[in-house]
Amino acid sequence: MKVVLSTLTGAVATNPLQVTVEGIVIALVFISSIGGVLGWMLRVPRDGERKHAAARVVRSVNKQTRILVPILRSSEVTDRIVVIASQMAHYREGIVDLLAVIEVPFTLPLDAHVEQDKRRALEDLERAEALALHGGPKSNARVRKRILKARQAGVAIVHDAEEQAADLILLANETVHAHRGSQNIDAVVEYVMKNAPCEVMVFSPNRSRAEIAFENTEQSDATSGVVT
Repeated sequence: MKVVLSTLTGAVATNPLQVTVEGIVIALVFISSIGGVLGWMLRVPRDGERKHAAARVVRSVNKQTRILVPILRSSEVTDRIVVIASQMAHYREGIVDLLAVIEVPFTLPLDAHVEQDKRRALEDLERAEALALHGGPKSNARVRKRILKARQAGVAIVHDAEEQAADLILLANETVHAHRGSQNIDAVVEYVMKNAPCEVMVFSPNRSRAEIAFENTEQSDATSGVVT
């Protein structure tokens, strides 16, 4: 028996794997659908996301165990932030640093004896210390106090926060009466807010009705052209 082997000349070889536009579109649709299913299966429920976010915030706040309280001046809002700092540190067994800054004018040497200012600063610190120790439940917090001399109080507060590795600064922003009774941020508070190495919480007192009435009277006089 003869076996004849022959080849077909002129035949075109075909590629078993052909890439077409339709195939690419189908593949992309398939991949995206698989990705969507996996994302749905692995996603964290919304309630879980909220719980995780709340837990992160609580952990972050609980780490704030070194609280710096600059005593800018003796006032009700300053007393309030001292008590708040004491209560915050109580539950974390933290430290409350009470700081008084004596601003020495440039006309005097920095080590000049300013006995009157020093006496006033000591009185403010003793008052704040008493509030921190007795303004709430028996505190687990340690209270420290110190006085610094500086040319500018804001610079001294920021420097002290860096030196003491403060986690939080509590500040009292007193009402500043500017033109037409507008309320501005205290210059020291503003400097600390912009340059502090840690978080800053600022407490501002509520304006009384007398202050609001005084502002309204000034605005009315300015509108009517009355000069007092």
